[in-house]
Amino acid sequence: MPHNTVILQASIVSREELRYTPAGIAVLAFTVEHHSRQTEAGQGRDVALTLDCVAIGETAQSLNQISPDTTLELRGFLGNRSSKSRWVVFHVTEFDLK
Repeated sequence: MPHNTVILQASIVSREELRYTPAGIAVLAFTVEHHSRQTEAGQGRDVALTLDCVAIGETAQSLNQISPDTTLELRGFLGNRSSKSRWVVFHVTEFDLK
């Protein structure tokens, strides 16, 4: 199976209201920011990014309780926003407070 695993330390900067699918499953759309210094081709590089995210189920409900600007370690995978979209979204499946 091909790998698609992301681990990112970031802070929530905005989020939409928690919503529910017709089947009653919680969905939370939110945005995170990440800042770090990485090494690329032997050189230091400052990295800053903003990334759209989505969480579903218990993960969505738990993330909805987290205060903005809290640093988290987020784990999940990348996928398109929808079957008709090419916009990439980080699907968060697990997280820890950092």
